[in-house]
Amino acid sequence: CTFKTQNYKSNMRAAIRTGLLGSTFSFISDNSYTKPAFDPSSNTNKKDVYIKLKAAGINPVDYKLPRFVAGQTIGIDFCGTIEALGSACDDSPFKVGDDVFGTSSSGSLAEYCIANVDKIAKVPKGTSEDDGKSWTSLECAALPVAYMSALQSLRIGKITPMSSDGDGDGNQELNAKKSVLIIGASGGCGIAGIQLCKAMKVGRIVAICSSRNIDFVKELGATEVVDYTKKDELEGFFHLNKDKFDCVYDAATSSGGGEDYWSISQDLLKKNDDGECCGEYVALNGPAGKWMRAFSGTQKAHQSIMMMKSNRADLELITSLMDKVNERPILKIVPFSETGLKDAFELLKSRRTRGKIVFDIA
Repeated sequence: CTFKTQNYKSNMRAAIRTGLLGSTFSFISDNSYTKPAFDPSSNTNKKDVYIKLKAAGINPVDYKLPRFVAGQTIGIDFCGTIEALGSACDDSPFKVGDDVFGTSSSGSLAEYCIANVDKIAKVPKGTSEDDGKSWTSLECAALPVAYMSALQSLRIGKITPMSSDGDGDGNQELNAKKSVLIIGASGGCGIAGIQLCKAMKVGRIVAICSSRNIDFVKELGATEVVDYTKKDELEGFFHLNKDKFDCVYDAATSSGGGEDYWSISQDLLKKNDDGECCGEYVALNGPAGKWMRAFSGTQKAHQSIMMMKSNRADLELITSLMDKVNERPILKIVPFSETGLKDAFELLKSRRTRGKIVFDIA
C-alpha cells in the first residue's frame, strides 16, 4: 500500500483506504472526515454501540483485504468509551461512559467507531484487593483479533481452560500432559498463543521462530524453541517429533514470506490407540485451495483454517486467563498521525514485529 494525505469535509481524524481497491492509505489529519453514521433506533444500529476511541490495534488483514470487503476506514481492534447505545441494547451489561474493547464494524483507526454490542467487553478494572488486574486502553486494543484467533485455534485443538462441569481449573492436570507447537511464535498471534497456553497450564509449549527471538519467546513461556533459520535444526525437529503434538497452531504459513508448514506439520499430530489421527493442525492462513475448502465447508479432518468469530465471552476469558499468569500483550505503541500510520504499516508488512502495533488515539 502507499500513503498520502487528503482533505474531506466533516469532523474527525481517521486513517482510510483510497484508490480503486483501497491499496492507498490516507491519513485525514484536520478533523475533516465524516464520523460513522449512528441512529440508535434504526434496524441498522439497534444492536450497536457508538464509541469514542482511545486506542486501536492493527493486523495483517488490515492491508491484505480490499476496500470493498474491509470498508473505507482501516482497522478492527479498538478500545474506547461508549457514547451511545442502540435501542435494542437495554438488556446488555453496558451503559454510556463504560470503557470497552472489541472489534469494530466501521473501522477503528479513527476518533469514533461503531461496534456490535455482542462483540465488545468491558475493560477490566483493578481494585485495592487485586492490584495488577487493571488494563490500559492500549493493552486492550491489542487483544481482539490476535488473542481471539489464538484462543479459538487452541480450542479447535482441544486446549481449553475449563472442564465440562464448569470447574475453572478442571483441565489443568489434563493440559499439563498436552503438547502444543506454535509456528510464527514471535508475532502478535504467536505471542498470544504462547501466553494463553501458559495460562492454561499446557505442559509442552514449543515455539518456532528466528534465532534473535529465542530468548524472547522463552521468557513468554515457551518450554522449547526451534530456530527456523537453521535448516538442519528445523528438519531434525520435524523428523523426531512425529505423532507428538495435540495441537499445531500455525501463525506463519502464507504470511507473506513464502512460508508453508501445512503439509510437513501433519505427521506431528498425535494418533490414538487405533493409529488414527487425533491431533489438530490449525492455521490462520493458507493457499487458495485451503480457503476454498474452508468457505465451502469441506476442510479435511484434523486440518483447518481458523476463521475468528468475535464474541464477548472470549474477550472476557482472554483477560481472565492473562490475569491468572500476570501477563499483558507485548506492545509497539505508535502515534495517531500520518507518520505513525506510514511507519506502523511498514513495520507490520516487514513481518519483524514483536507483538502488537497499537495506535494511541487519545
